[in-house]
Amino acid sequence: MFKKELIKKEINEYIKTPKGLILAALFLFFALSSPILGRYMNEIIASVAPEIIFDFPESTLRDAWLQVYKNMSSICIIVYLIVMTGSVSQEKNKGSILLVLTKRVSRFEFIVSKFLVGSLVYTVLFVGSMVVSAWYTNVLFGAFMYDGLWASLLLFWLMGLFFTAVAVLVSVIGKTPTTSALLGFAIYAILQILNISISLAVFNPAGASVIVNEIIKGTFENSDLWKPIMSSVVALIALFMGAQYIFKRQEI
Repeated sequence: MFKKELIKKEINEYIKTPKGLILAALFLFFALSSPILGRYMNEIIASVAPEIIFDFPESTLRDAWLQVYKNMSSICIIVYLIVMTGSVSQEKNKGSILLVLTKRVSRFEFIVSKFLVGSLVYTVLFVGSMVVSAWYTNVLFGAFMYDGLWASLLLFWLMGLFFTAVAVLVSVIGKTPTTSALLGFAIYAILQILNISISLAVFNPAGASVIVNEIIKGTFENSDLWKPIMSSVVALIALFMGAQYIFKRQEI
């Protein structure tokens, strides 16, 4: 099996199974619903509790983006992570991994293909959902740009690649997809706890949501942007190398 055939096999795992459809539907749903919630949240709250008088400021496009990032960093990332955590453990559980590794595919190539295709899937989902969110935000508010938009998108993209590496690592460690999913969620939960302050978030590979909130409010210094970028890249590389090291010495 050549490398391109291995990549094709991984891509087919998302195209020919419900995984790809579930992820696409999820990301699209929140790409459309988040700007709506950001725009009409005041009206929704007022209709739910009409007896209480609320004095909220008028919604802006920043509210729409805050809602987009909130859903992206929680529901979308969690579901994506859970789906990805079965990438290796599922094949070990079914025994199909032996068929792949006996066709002139090294363990390194196997792990690389999992990470590359996972990163490709996340990138397509992320870019597609952000384009839809930007378009719908523009429809609702007449604009979609804010100072720091591109930096915000970069941080969220890097966070997705980081969690792809997390998923590959726990998928190598776990003997079953369920075990891998629980490990992945535990890591996600621990990293969210570390987002209690911006001083910790800038060094947390999962701190994009906190940093972006500060970017939108205009309280984040651009000179500090290298910290979350470097932290994400270093953590991503370390996790991938750890997954490769463990998998190379693992009995299949």
